[in-house]
Amino acid sequence: MACGLRIISLLLLSISIDALPTYHLNQSCPYQSQCDPSINWQHIRRLESYVRRDVDPCVDFYAYACGNWRRIHGEGGTATTISEAQINQRFEDLFLRLLQDPLAQEHGYPMQQKLLTHYQSCTALTSSNLRRYLQLLPPLPALNASHWMELVSILGRYGYHDHFVQIEVRHHNISQHMIFIQPHNHNQNLDLTREIYDALPQHGIGFTQLKEMFSVLESHLNRLAKPNITDDSFHNLTLEQIRRRVPELDWLGALKRQLNRSSVNADHSFQVDELSAIRQVILYLNRQDRRLLNLYSLARFLSHLLQLPHNPLESLSSALVSSKSLSIACIRHMRRTLYLPMIYAYERVYYAQQRPSDERVIHSVFTELKDQLVQTLDQNHFNLNRGLVKALQTKVLGMRLNVGNVPRNVTEDFFWATDRNWKVGHDFHENHLNSLLYYYSLTAELEGNPDATEKAIWYSFNNHSPDLTDNIDATPYFYCLGNIIIIPYSYAQLPFYHSELWPAMLYGDLANTLGHEMLHAFDTDLVDYDVQGNMRDYSEQLQQQPLYVEAVKCLNDSSVVLNERTSDVSGSRLAFRTYMKDTQSWQSNGRYYFLQFSHFFCGDEGDRYHDMGSTRLNYALSQMPEFAEYFHCARGTPMNSAKQCHFW
Repeated sequence: MACGLRIISLLLLSISIDALPTYHLNQSCPYQSQCDPSINWQHIRRLESYVRRDVDPCVDFYAYACGNWRRIHGEGGTATTISEAQINQRFEDLFLRLLQDPLAQEHGYPMQQKLLTHYQSCTALTSSNLRRYLQLLPPLPALNASHWMELVSILGRYGYHDHFVQIEVRHHNISQHMIFIQPHNHNQNLDLTREIYDALPQHGIGFTQLKEMFSVLESHLNRLAKPNITDDSFHNLTLEQIRRRVPELDWLGALKRQLNRSSVNADHSFQVDELSAIRQVILYLNRQDRRLLNLYSLARFLSHLLQLPHNPLESLSSALVSSKSLSIACIRHMRRTLYLPMIYAYERVYYAQQRPSDERVIHSVFTELKDQLVQTLDQNHFNLNRGLVKALQTKVLGMRLNVGNVPRNVTEDFFWATDRNWKVGHDFHENHLNSLLYYYSLTAELEGNPDATEKAIWYSFNNHSPDLTDNIDATPYFYCLGNIIIIPYSYAQLPFYHSELWPAMLYGDLANTLGHEMLHAFDTDLVDYDVQGNMRDYSEQLQQQPLYVEAVKCLNDSSVVLNERTSDVSGSRLAFRTYMKDTQSWQSNGRYYFLQFSHFFCGDEGDRYHDMGSTRLNYALSQMPEFAEYFHCARGTPMNSAKQCHFW
């Protein structure tokens, strides 16, 4: 019966698409033995449902290709947000199923029980208890007795390091973390709320008075920390050099406390910015009231916790919060704060069976794009010196790709080790702090780990920090320090991608998306990072070439963010050159190549990093003569710009 129904449904589907302009679609299956036609026809029907046929594609292709998007999906929705919601829903389905079935096999997976405990403590939240956070910190002497750096270094264990003296372990290049030291962050001030004030230990100072005292403190700190020179580069200094030049602080004690180490060698290297300003801040703080400084540190810490991306305590402020919305808020919080455990859970439960085919297809297209980009660089349109061309080609050839952003070539023992190093407690506030402590303890250990083999595992993916604000779980991105492109799970599914898509739709999104991220490696901000993630002077060399300068100027006329425009334009050209192997086939497949490309931008309102989706799509395609040729757009029409910008 089921088989009969499937035959009928396929027949109806084939009838429904007879009216569509499918012509002689290439139905081959790149890098797969076979492709399911129903997946492709259903996807074509989806793409066509968004098309407004009363719009001239040569005037506004976005309005043509995405014209019915809002009617179907409503305001504010994009393919990215829809895909993200699907991932969140799968996590919720998993947790609810495990809570109902204590015998489910997933209970025996590494970290799964602790994830479930964290989820339960989060969804049980009824109110915020900021004082609980402070009660869970390691004990200190009285606020007026302990040196201000003691508390700052303890808070650093939980990833907070924005005031007084900033000590932070960061990813430095493709195979190394380093400790960065900077003065007080003069760009960020405390907003002391009544909620934070009430959570502080008893101190006998009124709210208004304490707020004023903090404001005076910050004004002095900001004046001292603000650099007097334009040099924003870091300098490599040893611990001994730092101690000799700034003897007024117990550097060894602070580092041992924050990094949880028994010792730090005198020749240990640090990246230091504005050491003279750091000394002035320390001299000032050493003369101030200890109780006030420690109260300020605690207030800044609580403010930081509340501002972390997707903290579910923010959801509790709404009087209309439902169990469903709190559950999703908790999942979004866990995906950011417990990144590695959550991606492992998704991989093991949902993605593992899909991975072999995706690895084969995505990596194959990636290899094609790399080969094409190397050829483009070899043509040397900007008349660069051969040494720079070779360095850029080496960067491309050494570029890596990670689908799902998971550790590579590890056994289950790796994840059981993670399970042992991560603790869960009795309530959300305790579990939140424990999750932060787990992540930042891990990065501290990685900075001091001499085992290159073990470190290579951690550098095979991007275990990004809980405070990263960009929504990098939703779309692919290029990570310059690792020279790696990350493909998140939310992208490795329809409507963006499927391993069995026909060439026009496979390359229409996948090749364009990969091409876009690859060209970020050459944008004006990230081009200086070499194949190993180290800073070079490539941009200085490029700026000496008139053809390059003119190309950048051409693209920089009205863009919100130049580097997104350069990646849109050059990435789409790279993708098209890679796809267009057979001109005859291209003429009968171009429609779905461009419709698939446009789908990524539908409904996108843009942000401070990106132009609106309509602007990005129309500009990129207006710079592509092949688009104008396919849709017969006359020269000078909006979608066939008379001003063609040549870049990479």
